[in-house]
Parts: sequence; C-alpha cells; structure tokens
Amino acid sequence: MPTVSLPTGVDVYYEIEGSGEPVLLITGTGADHSLWDVTVAAYRDRYQVITYDNRGTGQSSVPPEPESYSMRILADDAAALLDAIGIESAHVSGLSLGSTVAQELAINHPRRTRSLQLHCTWGKTDEWLRRLFLDMCFPLRHGDLAHFVQTAFMMVMSPAYLAGKPDEVAAVERAYLFENPHPPTVEGLLGHLHADLTHDALDRLGRITARTLVTSGEVDWQVPPRYGRVVHEHVPGSRFHLFPGPYSSHMAYVEMADEWNAVTLAFLGEG
Repeated sequence: MPTVSLPTGVDVYYEIEGSGEPVLLITGTGADHSLWDVTVAAYRDRYQVITYDNRGTGQSSVPPEPESYSMRILADDAAALLDAIGIESAHVSGLSLGSTVAQELAINHPRRTRSLQLHCTWGKTDEWLRRLFLDMCFPLRHGDLAHFVQTAFMMVMSPAYLAGKPDEVAAVERAYLFENPHPPTVEGLLGHLHADLTHDALDRLGRITARTLVTSGEVDWQVPPRYGRVVHEHVPGSRFHLFPGPYSSHMAYVEMADEWNAVTLAFLGEG
C-alpha cells in the first residue's frame, strides 16, 4: 500500500481494505496501523476500512521535535489524508490518542465526519493523566524502549489477560517492538506523549455535530471510565457505553473483540 506526501509536511503510510461506506480508524500512542488488524477483519466485509500510521509511527514520517506534535496537527494530517485518497467524509473511530485526534477532526473538520466513535477517551489532560504520561516519558528519555513497552502494556492490558494468556501477551509485545519491521522510536513516542500531555478540547466538545458513541472499559487503568463519561456529558446527543467484565481494558478491542466489534458495528449500522 502507498505512502502519500501531505501538505501538512509529512509522509503518511495507509492501507485500505473492503468496500462500502468509508471508516477511518485512528490508533493510539505509539501504535501503528497494524494494531487495528482484528477490527479491520470484522469491518471489511461491510465497510471500506482505512487505517494509517500517524506521524511519529510505523512507515510515516517521524518529526524529531516532540513539541511539533499536537492533537490538532495529527487531526489535520487525518483530514489531509482523506483529501489525498479522494474521500470527502468518513465514519471516524479513534482509540486513546486516536480518540483525541478524532475529537479535533470532528471539531475542526466537521464535514469530514459522518459519525464519530471515541474509545478510551478523555477531554482534557488533568493532573492525574499528566503524571501518568510523564511517567511513560521517563524510560524513553533514557533510551529504554523495552522498559517502556513492559510498563505500557501492563497499563493497557487487563490483569486477567496478563495472568491468563501469557503467550498472547508475549506475542503482542514481540510484534510491537522486537519483530516489528518498523518499530516505534523514542522520538515518535515522545512526540505522541507531548500531544497527550497538551490535549485540551473539553470546552470545545460542544461544537461536535456528528452522531457520537463514547466507550470506556470497566478495567481500563490507563484512561479510566470517568474520563469517557465527562466527554459524553460534553458532546451533544452522544451515547455512552461501558464495556464490563475482566477483559474490559484499554485493549478491549482485542481482549474482548467479539463484543467490542458487535457494539461498534451496531452503531455504524445506525447511520
């Protein structure tokens, strides 16, 4: 699949699978498009599914200065990508950092957004999240990617998954860093974390006009459900869904994929 040069100043790698109404999937901090593989497999028989590597990840450009990354800039990349591939508007679904990029896309490029899904989301980085993101920066500033991966996956996976499925956990960690032909970089991760640290759209969420689903996981330790509930309260007419159970983590879309896909596909099918 191709890489396109965008007027926002970066080259972005993307993939398209399936046919039907377009769905743009936006990944989280330090994640490339492949983290959506399970979701793409469930969607592609009904939709044209677009995944891509945000600036700072995978096969896309990695600007070296962390301060050059923000949710608004990442959202402008997404809008420019839709332009480049000739798609006027899409159903937009973002996870974690991807959800905050999706917020900015819906606010600043409303005609691009047919519907909006915000998973593991937050509206403004408060002191609790600020400390979390700064803690994630610490091993990176010492060049220790392996320690970052171990700590990050501890936060995004459920205790049940970590304890009960060690082979799957090891496979995810290997695929992310050690067996990845385009592994994450310190520069890109710090850029994404700078965007996480500076995110603040809470007072502008009321401008979102797209039909919106907000979801959180009951055992999401990284972005607890209280943040999703606040976003839901600020987005007019939005719907909130809490995924329950022992696997309802930040990675519920993988750990409990069947239920996650059923909920999200039902929402897509409504409009």
